[in-house]
Amino acid sequence: MKFSKLSKLGALALAFAATACSSVSSEFDTSKAIKLYSREAGSGTRECFFEGIGYSDVKAEDKWESGVTVSSAASNADIMSNVGGEEYGIGYCSLDSVSSVSTIKALKFEGVEATKENVLNGTYKLKRNFNYVLRNYDDAADESKKEACEGFIDFLTNTTEGQTVISTNGGIIESRSDLKSFKDIESKYAIFTSNEQLNIDFCGSTSVEAIIKAAVEKLTSLVSNKNLTYTLNQSGSGDAVNGITAGKNGKLFGIGFLSREIKADESAKLTDENTRGSFAIDAVVPIVNAKNTSYTETTAEELTKMYKGEYKVWSDVLSK
Repeated sequence: MKFSKLSKLGALALAFAATACSSVSSEFDTSKAIKLYSREAGSGTRECFFEGIGYSDVKAEDKWESGVTVSSAASNADIMSNVGGEEYGIGYCSLDSVSSVSTIKALKFEGVEATKENVLNGTYKLKRNFNYVLRNYDDAADESKKEACEGFIDFLTNTTEGQTVISTNGGIIESRSDLKSFKDIESKYAIFTSNEQLNIDFCGSTSVEAIIKAAVEKLTSLVSNKNLTYTLNQSGSGDAVNGITAGKNGKLFGIGFLSREIKADESAKLTDENTRGSFAIDAVVPIVNAKNTSYTETTAEELTKMYKGEYKVWSDVLSK
């Protein structure tokens, strides 16, 4: 019996030790290197983020400091997947994407949570416009294509149905009293009520993809012309203006979308006939892996020091 009691005590001690070790090993190890992730050059999300934290040298090009390694991601989905798969990672993405992934955690920026309310009241500073630019259809034979593009933007920006699509898919918009119903605008565009078969290709920002995809689905469910389709080819804001003016891979696009403002060199490619404007506001949110329970908010200074390599391991930032 004595031997049996000792054995039980030993087993309990081993179990306790194993539990303790397991608890320690599951804690966030602040001695680990900070793994940096960024969107690719040309991304509007990238431009907003680095401009917003005051590190604009790298907003358009991979001009990282010597010895700094930053992994590039081609879309919001990619960067969330990368950070979500790396316990010691940090990155950033569009606000509307954050809630869809449980493996990442949004950080407060300068003490303010990224919410639609805080973007609209101006307290959350990492924000940008979602913009569009239309191809110049100057040939009379392209009248239907011109109508299909103008009609889509009219639906998106001036109808209750379009504005509902934006707000329910992550876009941030002001309340308006001048909105019309889709039925009020349908007769303005012959392509909506004819039986003409037509497809319009979109290009540009991946950050707007959820909104535009939902808008296409809603509009095509409402129009009388069931032969009218819109196809998304989103690959980044850098392709928006070039896509509607010069084209890409032999294809000229009808509407280009940007999650940033049009640059001077891009504007030089456009004419007064290229209709352009904004349709929503978005926030860019710093994110870490969900297992990182130690870091809940950040600042422009801390983010800049991480991406410059001045903060190399997590204890560098967490000890401040």
